[in-house]
Amino acid sequence: MIIEYFKMAFNSIRGAKFRSGLTMFGIIVGVSSVVSIVSLGEGVRQQITTQVGENSDSLILVRPGQQRDANAISLDAIGSFGANAGSLSEKDWKDTEQVEGVKSVVPVGVISGVAGYLDREYNGTIIASTSRLPLFLNQKIEFGSFFEAEDSDKKVAIIGREVAEQLFAESVPVGKRLTIRGSQYIVQGIFEQQNSGTFANINVNNSIILPYDSAKNIGSTIQLLQLYVEADSPEAVATTAESVRMILKENHAGQEDFNVLEKEEALEATNEVFYQLTVFTAGVAFISFIVGGIGIMNIMFATVSERTREIGIRKAVGATNVQILGQFVTESIVLSIVGGAIGVLVSVVANALIRVTTDLQPVITPQVALLVFGLSAATGIVSGFLPAARAASKDPITALRTGN
Repeated sequence: MIIEYFKMAFNSIRGAKFRSGLTMFGIIVGVSSVVSIVSLGEGVRQQITTQVGENSDSLILVRPGQQRDANAISLDAIGSFGANAGSLSEKDWKDTEQVEGVKSVVPVGVISGVAGYLDREYNGTIIASTSRLPLFLNQKIEFGSFFEAEDSDKKVAIIGREVAEQLFAESVPVGKRLTIRGSQYIVQGIFEQQNSGTFANINVNNSIILPYDSAKNIGSTIQLLQLYVEADSPEAVATTAESVRMILKENHAGQEDFNVLEKEEALEATNEVFYQLTVFTAGVAFISFIVGGIGIMNIMFATVSERTREIGIRKAVGATNVQILGQFVTESIVLSIVGGAIGVLVSVVANALIRVTTDLQPVITPQVALLVFGLSAATGIVSGFLPAARAASKDPITALRTGN
């Protein structure tokens, strides 16, 4: 009997191809949107995990802002990514260097300004840091070299690929000068193209990195975003992190408006933000499922109305209410399943295009695809039940007499 239901459903869909295609459109959009968004989030998560694995096990990360509940999904948590409440100061940096068990500290600060070259300008991220920053970025210099410790007061700059192409209109502008707030900086190195998703929360593609001491002299306040702290050994990380926390707490008048995170904790915190962002965005995309379900319901009501005479004939020859119900619910399920399958295929194609045309590396997991496909089928059941129940409740004599 079930096989017969599916045969009738496919015959009905083939008999109204254009209308069926429009009906499935909402489901196709919903499935492809959700799968693509979740796969992008998973790709970023895997890239960050890989990058953290390459960092030293002695890494401690200090970031401004109070620690939030990692299990709470909220707009505040999403909005705080890259823009944490609280602040770090140079005193925090210098005092952290004096903590027992600390091998080195690398500050990452940003300054306001626009880079210029001839008649062109580039509004990227201007970062002030020290010569040890590449150890934590895990990002190679493709052309030129990074500045050394003795270059801390020199006017040199390391730029990303996007800066090179848009500001200088070439790939290797090593030796050329850019202007920031009236000061000229010589381009000393260019980073390799950075893939999406970094543990450092720095997109080097659109960044200009200056020596910290030199950046202090261009007339703009440096806002410290994070401190990379390297402990003497992996075994000393826990005690060193606690010592850093205590000294910073003293600097902040007893307030813990900062985070001191060990390597795995920092990974968890960063992944949690991406997870929340992915869930939030996927939830918005899920609205397409609702729209698609409403579309299927409307079409099924119209189908029931058009096929009133057919329903009357089937009931007159012995079809039960359950059989009529099963026929129309199956038709709704087939519409949503076919739409879901097409949606998954669309997301596969979209992710392939994203991989080719951008630095993003989306990853589709079978679990997500199956879950979204199952939600698609559930949408068909829910949206088709009311029209099917209406069809099953029709009186056969009335249906045959009116034909509508």
